[in-house]
Amino acid sequence: MVVRRNISLEQNHLDFLEPLVKEHSGNLSATIRDLIEFAELMTERHGSLEDARHASVADKYKSPRELLIEDGFCAMIDYPMLEWFLKSTKDIMVSPDMLDDIIDPLIIHRMSELEDHLNRKWEDYGWQTTLIIEYDSDVAPETTICTISGKSMYLNEFLSGMVGLFLARQKHLGITGVGRRTRSMRIDLQRRESAGVAKEDLLRYFGNLHRVTEAVCANQDFWQDLINLHTESDYNMVTIHRREFEDLLANRIPLDTTLVERRAREPGDVSRSVFLDDFKRLCETTHVVKHIDVDGSKILVNHDYRDPVSIGAIKEMLVKLLAVNGYACKAEEVGRLIALQLEESDETDE
Repeated sequence: MVVRRNISLEQNHLDFLEPLVKEHSGNLSATIRDLIEFAELMTERHGSLEDARHASVADKYKSPRELLIEDGFCAMIDYPMLEWFLKSTKDIMVSPDMLDDIIDPLIIHRMSELEDHLNRKWEDYGWQTTLIIEYDSDVAPETTICTISGKSMYLNEFLSGMVGLFLARQKHLGITGVGRRTRSMRIDLQRRESAGVAKEDLLRYFGNLHRVTEAVCANQDFWQDLINLHTESDYNMVTIHRREFEDLLANRIPLDTTLVERRAREPGDVSRSVFLDDFKRLCETTHVVKHIDVDGSKILVNHDYRDPVSIGAIKEMLVKLLAVNGYACKAEEVGRLIALQLEESDETDE
């Protein structure tokens, strides 16, 4: 049943209702019904219209940070705990899905938009952190410098990695250098041929543990057992490829082809110094030998073995490994060490 009543409205009421009346095509009755339904909703939410009025007045004096917390978009955390979280996730990149929630690539297209968006967001969060971006093009920059300043070194580090990941994915900007200070970080970036290449640059500077974390999370039982074996043996375990183990079972000198396979996947020439760094890291990490010192073309290997036959096999294995990678050398035993002397070639060590 429809009951018609006359109501008295002052001009200020009509002025307030005018936009709503237009939305209802001039139908004042429909407008009033809409307002009544809204009043019912507020009553259900707050208990009474009076409580709803007080809540509305209180909201006017709340900071954006308080409203974000109240709406469930943010949570308060004390600074020592935040620092602990940031230290624990150092060198681990934020996931792409989470990054898209923080910096929506559908609405952020320009470098200036990115700078304004993040500075506004960080101010609302109370992080006391600022971002300054210098670029040669607002839409498709070739070179860019990002400076992130704030009182927390760990927060600066995390946010720099996050900004770097966004720029790698959306602008194909790779990192060419990073300057770290106590309260600021500077990132120099240059355009790369693809997002993948740019991301590789990023991982070198901010994601040293990213692949490690992904691998451990994908196979936790295996890595936990392997870590236990190494730590319980005081890192006296030796790790070799299954093919090398098969060679040992067949009484053949094993040849670790890890370096060969790794370099085959990398385009371009590799300088001798880079190769020798990999050679040293590989042999020490697998614990095939104890320690390697590289001095130009001279390599001293502390193998920590006592059996003469074993020492001879290690020497032959190292010589073969260097040779298969294009480095001929002479080898001799000097006390408890193996001395390797690379033969000089026309290659320049750049």
